[in-house]
Amino acid sequence: MSGPVGTPWWRRDREAPRREATAAREAAAAAMLELDAALADLPDAVAAAEEAGGSPGGRDRGRVGGRGAQHRISAPDSLTRDWRDLSTHADTVIGHYLQALSNHDAAADADPGRARAAATALGAAATALREVHGQVVRFREQYGEVLAAAARARAMAARSVSAARETTAAARAALDAAAAAGLADPGLDAALADADRLAAGAAGELAARRAGPALDAAERGRHAAEAAAERARALPERAAEVRRGAASVRTRREALGTRHERLTPVMSELRRRYPLSAWADVERAPQRAAEALAEADEALTALQAALDAPVLDVPAAATHLARVRAAAGRVDEEVRSATGRLERLDAVAADPGSLLTEVQRAVVDARRFLAGLPEDRARRFRRTFEDLARRLPPLEEAARGRRPDWGAVLREAQAIEDALDRLVRTARAD
Repeated sequence: MSGPVGTPWWRRDREAPRREATAAREAAAAAMLELDAALADLPDAVAAAEEAGGSPGGRDRGRVGGRGAQHRISAPDSLTRDWRDLSTHADTVIGHYLQALSNHDAAADADPGRARAAATALGAAATALREVHGQVVRFREQYGEVLAAAARARAMAARSVSAARETTAAARAALDAAAAAGLADPGLDAALADADRLAAGAAGELAARRAGPALDAAERGRHAAEAAAERARALPERAAEVRRGAASVRTRREALGTRHERLTPVMSELRRRYPLSAWADVERAPQRAAEALAEADEALTALQAALDAPVLDVPAAATHLARVRAAAGRVDEEVRSATGRLERLDAVAADPGSLLTEVQRAVVDARRFLAGLPEDRARRFRRTFEDLARRLPPLEEAARGRRPDWGAVLREAQAIEDALDRLVRTARAD
């Protein structure tokens, strides 16, 4: 008798174990694939969750949705324990499955006894794999929020690491472009090396599944690279400013020489007309101006050498330019102080009444201000005001005497005016 498809019944019975073994092998393989897919990202996700929320430092770094979010990743203490148990069990079950595959080769299924043993072992393996898959699904459901938040943190860290690398590369390109134009900023090499180090460190932290430290290092690296890139891109404009400034200070240097020469006759007039006490503070103005002029020349020489070099060190040239300007400013200040003192002494000697009128006006203004204050506030300042006002008659006597000490007159007038100004400012702020 034959079967429905013409296979003899004794032949059909011999092939049944083979078919069962094949079906069991396919079912176990499908269960293994399904479990493998379910487990694929869990080790990284759990590690990220543990790193972000498993310690006080990690909790500070692990914010859901980025650094600005208000919710923290809070990994329960049970997460690590449950994952350890689950992963250990899964490894054991997978190991049993692989062992069953190794013990029951498909080529041996022609033997009915061995085929039945294969079907039994692989069927049990498939059942165990499906049970583990169910446990993985329940684990994901239980810790889904924490795992998702950790995954987002890891993704953010990965984006930051990539951005840090791109920004560092852009900064390097900007520096290369400046170098091609004959410009340099030695400090940028160190800044870029620091950015490279931070970016490499961030990549290492990310590879070690430490999303928080990776994000921190990547952000620092990105900011360092952005600052370096900005400096590199600004080099051409800074170089142009230095060249314009150099042309300006060269012209100014010629004028400074002429101004410095004016000090000699000014000092001669001061010595001839007025006692030393009237101009002692500007006595060394010519020497100080000469020293500043020599420093300006030295800095100008260094600036010109920097500009003539094959590669312009822009920060160094800018420093030389700043030195020239500062020294030139000191020359101007010394010349102004001496010439101004002579002009002031001459003006007071020619018309002492103008100086006295200025001081009297300051006294009157202060008196009016105090009169407008509430009595209790005005009382606190009236004694000081009266002491200052009493200094006005002696000042007038000194200015209208036979041989006035104009230096002392000027100093006293200035002292009274300054004290009145402080009194008014203090009373106004009280």
